[in-house]
Amino acid sequence: MIDTSDREKKDDSARDKYGRPFPNYIKYPAPILAADAVAIRQKKDGSGHEVLMCTRGKEPFKGKYVLPGGHVDYNEAPELACTRELVEETNVKGTNPKLLCVRGDPERDPRKHVVTIAYTVDVDHDQVPKGGDDADHAEFYDLKTLLSEKDKIGFDHIKILEEAVEKLGIKL
Repeated sequence: MIDTSDREKKDDSARDKYGRPFPNYIKYPAPILAADAVAIRQKKDGSGHEVLMCTRGKEPFKGKYVLPGGHVDYNEAPELACTRELVEETNVKGTNPKLLCVRGDPERDPRKHVVTIAYTVDVDHDQVPKGGDDADHAEFYDLKTLLSEKDKIGFDHIKILEEAVEKLGIKL
């Protein structure tokens, strides 16, 4: 628990677009909220499944495979953050976001305490991924192969992928 008794009172005259005062993160520290997109689809030839992953372009986990995702902006719904980040990092449009899981281990991100909401999203086969924002590269990878290369995946995204396989009933 963080002692906040000696912290200055925040001026709450600043208001968001709904007229509410902004949260006092100095007095009441809170985790950062993120949203991740899990885009798993059957391969065109029917030989298995593939998942959309980014190659992270900066630390932490530079060069590792990660799910497309990022921070939820203030006054943004997490589902919209999920599909926005998907486009920003992969140039792929996702639809129909469905809650997969919530991950909040304080050590899941070495920079700070980040809670992520992971959503499964639908993506059309005709879309071609292209890395953008903090992703050097984006591509669909064979799901079975990727799950066998756990050391190549950053953050706790292997756990999110394993949960997706289980909840979606995917046979590998």
